[in-house]
Amino acid sequence: MGFVNDCHTIIRRSNKDIFRFRTSNVLTYDYFDTYSNLIKSTYVTDKPLDFTKFYFNLDNNDNIYGIYIDDSLKLVDIKNSETTFTNFDVFAYNSNKFTLLFPYIKKLDNEIHILYYVYSNDSGNICALIHHHKLNGVWTENKIDFINNTILNNFTVIWIQNSPTVFYLNLVNGFEEVFMSKFNLSTSTWSKPSQLTNTRKNKIYLSVLKDSLNFCHIVFCENVDNGYAVKYINGYLMDNKLDINISKYITGSSSCMYPSIMKFKSDIYIMWVNYNRLHTSISNDLGKTWSDHKIDEFSLEEEFTRSLFYSNYKYDLDYNTTSVFTTFDDIGILGF
Repeated sequence: MGFVNDCHTIIRRSNKDIFRFRTSNVLTYDYFDTYSNLIKSTYVTDKPLDFTKFYFNLDNNDNIYGIYIDDSLKLVDIKNSETTFTNFDVFAYNSNKFTLLFPYIKKLDNEIHILYYVYSNDSGNICALIHHHKLNGVWTENKIDFINNTILNNFTVIWIQNSPTVFYLNLVNGFEEVFMSKFNLSTSTWSKPSQLTNTRKNKIYLSVLKDSLNFCHIVFCENVDNGYAVKYINGYLMDNKLDINISKYITGSSSCMYPSIMKFKSDIYIMWVNYNRLHTSISNDLGKTWSDHKIDEFSLEEEFTRSLFYSNYKYDLDYNTTSVFTTFDDIGILGF
């Protein structure tokens, strides 16, 4: 048993109904009722997709919505009293010339934000980070940045007063560094990308969390001594830069993968995979010091994977997380 390199999405409505989105050759969702009974499993599309091709989210009224990429960019939703998807918009593109990856969608009252990477199929290791914004029925498009990459990493989005800020990795002198850009609602434009790190070391698996104090917590894996260590950074987001307070390694050099952050009340959890086992370290002082690593015993016995987790259930609301780790065949959350 051990880690399965996949990524599910788990959505729990306020009444405890659960939807799990996963790929099993095709994009499928499982619907569980309030008592965790599996009611149905239905495919969203019959085209083969992996986790780099879809994203689903939940609004405050228990409406589920999402985006996926097959031969076009499709937007779908499930109304709060229903369990079946309907299509509400489609973006056509030339899939013979272009590839789209890591779609992201956020719906607000009268707005929709969509981000994704796009690259020409003959352009090598350069892609663009694209943003579409629908406001009062009108769509606009922005190019946030061109991304040079050896391995294309997912970007991550945080929200400040209904405006997105995106974090991503881009090559500088052959090394991945962390960048950010902020969207200006009044001008519908993005700020000039700001470089946050300059360590001249390769990075992968970026994850960013903003807490209720507008404090940013950033983790990624960084190349150290021919291995990868988990690195943690925190600080306040000011204008178009991060005022860094702490920057430290949580682990030594090893084979660390997919670090994730969770904040529960005043405690910060960092979870990551190392040698197919799930490790956790905890800080009780806003990242100044960290506990010894603990291995989750269930990760020794069962297959587990990453999952994005969104919930309106009242007992989940105190948990602020970038992603969680769950048992692969059911929905047992591991690591804390």
